[in-house]
Amino acid sequence: MDGNGDLVLTPELTLQNIQKLTNAKVLWVAFSGGRDSHVLLDLLVRALRAGSVHNNFNPTDIQLGALHIHHGISRFADAWVQHCESVCLQYAVPFKVLYVDGKVRGGQSPEAVAREARFSAFEQFLDQNQVLLLAHHAADQAETILLRLFRGSGPLGLGGIREKTSLGKGELIRPLLAVSFDAIVEYAKHRKLNWIEDDSNTDIRFDRNFLRNEVMPLLNARWPHAVRSTNRAGELCFEAAVVGESIAAQDLETIKGLAADALSVSRLLALDSIRRRGAIRYWLQRLGHALPSRSHMERIDREVLMAKPGAKPRLKIGLYEISRHKDELKVSQQTVSVRLNF
Repeated sequence: MDGNGDLVLTPELTLQNIQKLTNAKVLWVAFSGGRDSHVLLDLLVRALRAGSVHNNFNPTDIQLGALHIHHGISRFADAWVQHCESVCLQYAVPFKVLYVDGKVRGGQSPEAVAREARFSAFEQFLDQNQVLLLAHHAADQAETILLRLFRGSGPLGLGGIREKTSLGKGELIRPLLAVSFDAIVEYAKHRKLNWIEDDSNTDIRFDRNFLRNEVMPLLNARWPHAVRSTNRAGELCFEAAVVGESIAAQDLETIKGLAADALSVSRLLALDSIRRRGAIRYWLQRLGHALPSRSHMERIDREVLMAKPGAKPRLKIGLYEISRHKDELKVSQQTVSVRLNF
């Protein structure tokens, strides 16, 4: 860390940070071709070429590859694949493309659909003892926390994105999460990297782009440490969420339904409203689903749990659906079309 608490950006320290988080030998960089993912790929290529050893872990044993998502949305998508493949050829790094259906249907959020499609593809691709590396940095974390704040998220959501999580059979790691945006930009310029500028990044109709391009510059001008303070608050929220989860985990043991991964509606309704919401959120989180908003939680109570006897209510939330049959509360995931190109 530097004097401001930001992670110093060097190839060696980046690799060491990864090695502290995992023993996996197969690393895949989620490589969009943009500046951030290009920086991460460049850092790791340089670190592995240097061959430094950390904690008795030999970098020569690591297999590094790049994984690109083709959403089928932008007219430049095919050109981006060619660009990323060219970069990987220069680095002598294996390159794979995952084709997904990112098209929006109905009233779905384009950002949410693209993200769900991406992570579904990543989850299906990763094998055991493999790691997906994402290039999210400190500014991305602050944006995520603020977006969740504006959407009314609870402590877990306000805790931000995690440095390490499980993903399918493998793991997901964000080794640059403590790195400042300025450090990313400076590294890319210093290394003279040639990255893709996604034309959609300037479209402020999308919430994150509006926050990034219009709001964050004002916040940083007024409060120079806005990103760092926001992320510190996020860490405190996450600690509070961990305490809440321990209570929810205990409740979950007492409200299990007869079917696998189902909950008993009658036992749920016996809990007070706060603990009931906590148990449902924890249940969905453990099953790998996105957490519902407060309004969706109220609809689960009103339209599903308290539906008339004999009714079979269903509530769609993003790419999953919550339903009730008699005393059983269940959740089902919609499938996402994925084609893997090897």
